[in-house]
Amino acid sequence: MWVCHQESRRLLAVNEAALLLYGYRREQFLELALEHLSGGEPMGDPRASQDQQLRCRQLKKDGSSFEAQLICHPCQFQGERVQLVLVRDEGGAQQETQLRYRVLQQGSLLEAAQRELETFSYSVSHDLRAPLRHIDGFSRALMDDYGTLMDGQGKEYLTRICQAAEKMSQLIDAMQQLSRVGRTELSLEKVDLSVKAQVISLELKHREPERRVDFAIEEGVKAEADAKLVRQLLEILMGNAWKFSSKTPSAVISFGSVELQGETAYFVRDNGAGFDMAYADKLFSVFHRLHRADEFEGSGVGLAIAQRIVARHGGRIWAESAPGAGATFYFTLRGN
Repeated sequence: MWVCHQESRRLLAVNEAALLLYGYRREQFLELALEHLSGGEPMGDPRASQDQQLRCRQLKKDGSSFEAQLICHPCQFQGERVQLVLVRDEGGAQQETQLRYRVLQQGSLLEAAQRELETFSYSVSHDLRAPLRHIDGFSRALMDDYGTLMDGQGKEYLTRICQAAEKMSQLIDAMQQLSRVGRTELSLEKVDLSVKAQVISLELKHREPERRVDFAIEEGVKAEADAKLVRQLLEILMGNAWKFSSKTPSAVISFGSVELQGETAYFVRDNGAGFDMAYADKLFSVFHRLHRADEFEGSGVGLAIAQRIVARHGGRIWAESAPGAGATFYFTLRGN
């Protein structure tokens, strides 16, 4: 906006937004003749006693022009009768409108793609389960009814078919979990992560009571998070620590928190197999594994789910490791 004298049309004042728009310094702008801004075109009646609204072309210092909407308001300024002129860059407004439209359009396309992906995931998982059940069921029926007629090689083939069907079923379950994490609405609350880690450690011990694993869980670690999702996150990270330390004689799994660069980072650490940090960027990719399936079982989806859970909380997740020296997974959560 600027202020001009009604009689002399001399410019008396101007704000920073107008200086930025027109490209002048303040002293340069106030020395201009009003007609210079419009290239000689009239800009309303200078003696009007009521507000005026008009559209006209305005010139910048560099010689370029823009379409502007002007609102001229008669008032008093420093004891003089003046016009207070408000300027709106119509081109900028149009670009803003176009940008807003494009954002809305892209948002709609993204929502449509998400719905299609959810429909596809649901359809694939359900359409695949039926034939998998048939493969597994008929293979077991063959084993039960005709097992005595088969040699060892035939029985091994059927066993492998059943194992492959079970593996496929696990992959479908994992992909469904990955899809659900993206759709779940967050319900943030204060969660005691230490308690959840303790419960998960007991479940792991109960599942494989023959293993001797020491858990070092820091007490009183809390975070603002979705209780169900953060439980799933800890299950994945502690489950991986349990799995990859299975060949370590004196396995130790730790959970706790540290302050890193002004934010709280939570960690799960083990002294198991570890991995080469050269491949760290592939850790959170779906179906990507850093160890052979015959070394450690898994779907290759768990860490992708973990990353999505952390991302839903506005945090980040990363790992530090070395082959044979265990691994530490760190993660942060929004607001912590």
